Amino acid sequence: MSLYTKLDDTTLRQIAQQFDIAPIQSWKILHGGVENTNHLIGTHSQNYVLTLCERKTKEETLVLANILESLEQQSFTTSKIIQNKKGESVSFYQEKPILLKTYIEGEVKEIFDEILIKKLGKKIAQLNQLTPPKTIPHQFSYGQQCFREVYENIQHPFADWLKETHTYISKNLQASLPKAFIHGDIFTSNVVIHKGEPVLMDFEESCYYYRLFDIGMAAIGTCSDNGKINETKIKVLMEGYQAENELTDLEARKLIPFIVYAATATAFWRFRQFNIIHPIEDRKDSYKEMQNLAIQAQAINITF
Repeated sequence: MSLYTKLDDTTLRQIAQQFDIAPIQSWKILHGGVENTNHLIGTHSQNYVLTLCERKTKEETLVLANILESLEQQSFTTSKIIQNKKGESVSFYQEKPILLKTYIEGEVKEIFDEILIKKLGKKIAQLNQLTPPKTIPHQFSYGQQCFREVYENIQHPFADWLKETHTYISKNLQASLPKAFIHGDIFTSNVVIHKGEPVLMDFEESCYYYRLFDIGMAAIGTCSDNGKINETKIKVLMEGYQAENELTDLEARKLIPFIVYAATATAFWRFRQFNIIHPIEDRKDSYKEMQNLAIQAQAINITF
């Protein structure tokens, strides 16, 4: 089921008048779904992304805007928020929040080679060293605290597996593990390759959380090929990361459980989203890809 808000040419131009930008010369839909509707709009001088938040409240959208503004203030490259003529970061259309951001030209690749993986590792490490904004969430939105929503309420083989894996994950979440400003959703689809450099995009799941979780998510999101975890790429990812930000001994020992955690959280989100919240027949089994990666991760042996 799609919750797209359809914007026509006239409406887009009316919305754009809220901002101090040149007149729109071209536009097209980029991508979207139940979370956002995104339009690429072009003027004679610059391209922008107009994001209409389909499910976020004003407060939630302000949190995202604050995250992007904090990244800009700390010179971390990603899309920049364009304030409206009132000096506000969030605008509205039919009571739905709108963000206008700069558009970063580049390529989205499905498969990263080892050169890109190493650069990505460095980029993640740089992000994890930044100061998080005060309004940032202090837990991951579909982290292990949510898993019971599935396994305590439905009967399904996935629910049984999730409960068992949750126990494994919980045993490895030690209070002394360092936390940091993390992206939370590092898949190839959320990375734009701009002039040979990876640029992290879509900070909607960003939070102050275990920095190992970012590494674990990047491992499943960029270091798996055809449904199989690539241990060599994970090692290269870690080489890049540790060149900028060294892991503690405890983190090095807990890397595998956090790869399992990231894959399990993503499997949980897909199962809940496409089987419970918004059932979609051709996506109801999409969780299995991440479940299989979580199972694979428990069997690998990577040391640093």
